[in-house]
Order: sequence, then structure tokens, then C-alpha cells
Amino acid sequence: LADSLVFTESNGGIATETIMNGTELEENLYQDREKMAAVDVKEINDSIQVMGVLNDKLRIAPLPLMARSEEGHLAHRIYEMEHSMYHEENDAVLPDTFPQEHARTKGRTRSAFSKHVPDQFLVEVHVIVDEPHYSMFALKEHLVTYLALTFVLVNMRYEDTSGPSIQFLLTSIQQEKRFGKTFVEKDFDWPDANKTYADADTTFEDLLKKYGRSPADITVAVTGLILADAYEDFFPYHVRVQGKARLGGVCNVNASMVMVEDVPMSFGMVSLLPHELGHALGAPHDGKIYKWNTYLPPRNNCRKVSNTDHFIMHPSEPGNQKFSNCSKEHMTAFISTLSTSCFELKTKRNCTTEVKELPGVSINLTKNCQIAHPNFLEWKWEFTGNCRFECCSRLSLNYDEVTCGVEHSLPDGADCGREKRCVRGTCGYYDEYGAPTTPRQSA
Repeated sequence: LADSLVFTESNGGIATETIMNGTELEENLYQDREKMAAVDVKEINDSIQVMGVLNDKLRIAPLPLMARSEEGHLAHRIYEMEHSMYHEENDAVLPDTFPQEHARTKGRTRSAFSKHVPDQFLVEVHVIVDEPHYSMFALKEHLVTYLALTFVLVNMRYEDTSGPSIQFLLTSIQQEKRFGKTFVEKDFDWPDANKTYADADTTFEDLLKKYGRSPADITVAVTGLILADAYEDFFPYHVRVQGKARLGGVCNVNASMVMVEDVPMSFGMVSLLPHELGHALGAPHDGKIYKWNTYLPPRNNCRKVSNTDHFIMHPSEPGNQKFSNCSKEHMTAFISTLSTSCFELKTKRNCTTEVKELPGVSINLTKNCQIAHPNFLEWKWEFTGNCRFECCSRLSLNYDEVTCGVEHSLPDGADCGREKRCVRGTCGYYDEYGAPTTPRQSA
């Protein structure tokens, strides 16, 4: 978080800005970069409450309705989240839509690159959140904490970047009652019911027009609605788009925008943002190449893409663990084209985060299912595989026939069964901080 974080909300149509103390807000945030862990820890009524991500799949959340232990400790639940198997963002606009970026690389040399690019590129981020998302948080401080934890986890995915190393700094948050261009169509998770979707293409283009000139290096628009393609013949695969971005959008005067969907309090966008921000930093999908700088060309084998690696920039099934070398080279080349003004911090940086539990230790899966599937009659969740879960409901309370929605990702640190936790997309033996452990031996 920035030392002074600007929070903008609309009251009766009038925009009101609140300057929030980023240092105080971050006092309860703890992270472990190596284990992909980030949590918020508070003392409430003489008891410790933990919320956040334990690893790529595991979340932790308090269970206030359960009885306390004899020692007075508040019960917590560790549970699993998983990103959709059907990620298909249709997001990156072809780079030739930005001729000014391509033209300015011609005169840039390797020596010039090394002189004007810092060792660390701290990308300042402005976040816009719509009402379907922010309305799920009782206080604006809760929303700020959630977004701060999200970017702690995103930064962990960028830890292995170099030349320069890339990190993100949350500088401002803006609540907008609505920015999505919505339409109502059938709910594929529930028979004979409809759902309100955000038209992905129209919404993104409208966001570019209204907010493309970011007050920061990049704007991230977060919607609590499901993104979808608004076609006349509406089918399940039209809801697979989960995010959109412009290739090379960072510090672009008219295109500093990425957009993602997110189930509030699920940390689901942690599996989406590294990919979309990768596009904004000049990385195309794995298997594609673009020459940002003549003196820093991508290697020829970057045209190859493996269906098993699942790096962050994979075109259809991105993982959320690490970038391919080709993606890192594209980002390095793109950053070399940026002006020095892009590297200058407009806000103060705050670096008080300490190492503690992962946020996925405390997440509430049942609550997430209620938000994601409001048409269900009941909300039950089931593990479906390695760090994945789905929400299910009986079609009628008088019958046993069950329907289930799409799979979701477990956040970092969440329980994935059999005394295992999810860390960086893998269900294994880890403690609540994401450190490897050994299986318990039966007596």
C-alpha cells in the first residue's frame, strides 16, 4: 500500500475522497513471498481473527457462528479454491494497434536500456470496483484490506522477474456504482433461472473511454458480475471470458486498463490478475512473439507453446505460479521502451509487511458459493480435484437431484483435504505459512 491511499466513493452523485493511512491499514497484513501467503490478522474481543490466502488454493476465514474452544479461541475454517478450468479471456488486443510504442523502440539500444531502467519497476495501480463487488464489504476498510492482500499475492507471482524486477503498489481505490454494460441471460448453473452478466467487450471499451487515462501507471477494473460475450445465441462457452487487457497498456496515455471478474472475498482474481497485468506489461500469450525493441528481440523458440507447462501467460489454461522465460523477455523489452517518467513514483511507498500466515487459511467457502450462485436453493461445496472445488445445490429441497456450478480456485493456504494445503496450485503437505511439512505418521 501507498503511505497515503486515496479512497473515492460516490455519495448522492457527489464524489467524496478519503485519504487513508496506508501504514496503519497495512499493520495487520502479513505475507510470505516464498510460500505465496498473505493474511490479515486482527484481535477482536480478546480473540485472534485471521482472513486471507495460505497458498495458491487454500483460504482461511473465521467461523463466528461456531462455539469458541475452551481456551476462548475463535474457530476458523481452511478451505480450497480453484480457478476455472475454462479460462478463455480473449483479452489481448493486437500490438499493432499501438504504432507509437513500436516506433519508439527503433532508436533504443542495449546501453540506453541499462541506463534509464531502474533495477525495480514499481508499477502504481489505481483500482475501480463496481457495486456488485464492493457492496459485499461492510466497511471500506474491509475492501481495502481485501485488495491489499490481493496485490500482495500478485506481487509474489512477479518475484522471479528481473531486469527490472516488477512489483505493484496499490495507490488509490475508486467505488463506481456501475461501470458494466449488463444484460440478462440464462443461468447455466441453475435451470429455469436468469442471471445478470457484464458484456465483456462493451464494458471494456467503455472503461477505456472513461478511465483509459489512468491516474496511476495502470488501472484495474474489478467487477462482481460474471463477464460474458453478449451474443444472440447464448451458450455456456460465452461466459468463459474472465478478464481483458490491452497489450502494452502500462503507462499508455489512452489504454492503461485491465479488467477482471471476481467473487468478492474469494481471492479469485489472484489467478487472473498476473496474466492480465502481464499483457499490460507487454507479454503476449505463450507461443506468440512481438518485437518491442529491435535490440532486445524475443528468442525464436518463443513461438512454441507447451500444453503441459501452464505458465502464467498460457493462452487457454494459465497457471498462477510463474512466467515463462519468453514472457519475462517480452516484459523486459517492453519496459525498455517506457519513458523515465513512468518509473518515477507519484506516491510514497510503504514496506511494512511482515511474514505471517497465508490468507487462504480463513476464507468461507459457503459464503463464496452464496455470492457466486444466488439462484441456488442451498449452498454446499465439494472438492473436485487438485486444489479445486465447486458449489452445488439440490434442484428441489424435496428431491436428491443435484446441480453444480463451474469449478473455482482455492486461494493460497486453503485446506485441500487429508491434512494437506494448497500452495502455488499444488495440494501437498504444507503448514499454515506455506512451508513444506512431512505427512503425519499413523500410530
